[in-house]
Amino acid sequence: MKKKTVLRFFTIVAIVTTILLFNYESKVYAEGEESTTNNVQNQTSTQPVTSEIVIKQLSSLSVNVDTSKALYTGKKIKKTISIYDGSKKLIEGTDYTVEYKNNKNTGKAKITIKGKGNYKGTIKKYFIIVPKKAKIIDVYYAYNYKSAKVEWEKDKKASGYTIYMSTKKDGEYKKVKKIKNNKTTEYTVNKLNPKKMYYFKVCSYKSVGDNDYYSTKMSKAKTKNKKIAKISLVSYSSGKNRNHNLKLCCKKINGTVIKPGQSFNWFRVVGAASARKGYKKAMVFKGKNERALGYGGGVCQVSSTLYQAALATGCKILERHEHSQPVSYCKKGKDATVTYGANNLIFKNTNKFSIKLVTYSEEGRTTCVVYRID
Repeated sequence: MKKKTVLRFFTIVAIVTTILLFNYESKVYAEGEESTTNNVQNQTSTQPVTSEIVIKQLSSLSVNVDTSKALYTGKKIKKTISIYDGSKKLIEGTDYTVEYKNNKNTGKAKITIKGKGNYKGTIKKYFIIVPKKAKIIDVYYAYNYKSAKVEWEKDKKASGYTIYMSTKKDGEYKKVKKIKNNKTTEYTVNKLNPKKMYYFKVCSYKSVGDNDYYSTKMSKAKTKNKKIAKISLVSYSSGKNRNHNLKLCCKKINGTVIKPGQSFNWFRVVGAASARKGYKKAMVFKGKNERALGYGGGVCQVSSTLYQAALATGCKILERHEHSQPVSYCKKGKDATVTYGANNLIFKNTNKFSIKLVTYSEEGRTTCVVYRID
């Protein structure tokens, strides 16, 4: 009986021990699993996350460049550029660079766009710089209204000019003449109808290769401003006294009105050049070879200017004389000398309207503008 009791005791102890050992091992295993998982998570969280950098070509993006014609300003011209990668707008200097070539003077300008950073590739664009707006100086219309001379300022940056004409200010303008150089700054339009009003436009253009690119703006003018002639003569050898005489003489004539059938007589209007009338001594001709100082030297430049204006307005020349020596301010046969008591200048207004003479002098240049008075 005693042996059975002892045996039963050890059996119970063995069973309890086995249960305790099993529970301990299970706990250790579970803790080991958790530790391993945490270590893996810790290792994963401490490793840096990396992504692949994609380099894109500019040509695959949305690239918008303003290539419209630009008006010459005398300064370097830059254009609007916008580049999008999807909804992202690229930044100049960070994502791309821009270089310009020939973007100041008239002609063909070049834009070079180069990728930078995550973008690569090159895009080239071009645009044309056209001449500035041509400026019409004036339109002179013939005394019979059958022709008109258009004058405009020279544009060194242009290749040439085109003249357009219309009988309505806001009507259709037709091309009259294409001037193929930039040195010519006037053109006379003939065969006009005296009963109609005419309007003119002048547009400058720049030739690039086989193409002509016209200015985006045109100068406008109409002909019936009643100015029918303008003559200017220049002497580059005028001194102080001579310039004084030119101005004084022009003042005598300025504002003179000649009615139909009336005549202009130089010495009745201007009179003799003398010290008493304010004239000074300047070089005058003496015969065919000599020169000397005399009061009123230079006034023959004014009489020559007036003579040419009379011819331009259809007046009849009643008296006119050439100089005994060549003059520097006009061609032979276009001059008119005046000498008190010997050589006069007389012309008659044979038109059916009155004319007004406007004369002035500036630094050796004498000008006569003739207006029609209806």
